[in-house]
Amino acid sequence: MTTIGFILGFILLLFLVIFRLISQHRVTTINRLTSQQQEVQARYDFMVSQKRELKREAVDKEQKLATLKNKSQGIKTISAEDLDFEEEDATVKVSRYLVSQGMITMEQNEQALKKMEVMKMDFLSICLTLGFIDLETSKLALKANNPK
Repeated sequence: MTTIGFILGFILLLFLVIFRLISQHRVTTINRLTSQQQEVQARYDFMVSQKRELKREAVDKEQKLATLKNKSQGIKTISAEDLDFEEEDATVKVSRYLVSQGMITMEQNEQALKKMEVMKMDFLSICLTLGFIDLETSKLALKANNPK
């Protein structure tokens, strides 16, 4: 009887040792995978921020390029006040001012003019809604074209 008890005890001890080794391996593997996941997440977050920065840079460079193209082609736009066109409507004045100052591109100007008809909003509101300009730029454009 003692040999059977001894064998069962040995088997139980062997089972517990194997179970403990498997558990330790599982915990080690989970910790390793967690650290790998954190590294991948950190790289992903870095890439997303890099992508955002590159997109902003691309938009900025496109605007600068459009401004340079306008200047190199001899298209010189000036504010409506300089032209002294009283019969010209406010949309054209503000549009011309924003393009001449390089605050929006010609493409953005055309897109805003098209959206005005659809959305039934004024030019500055459309530009604000589409994210072409900010509120300060809008106020500046109003002030420049309505010096009263």
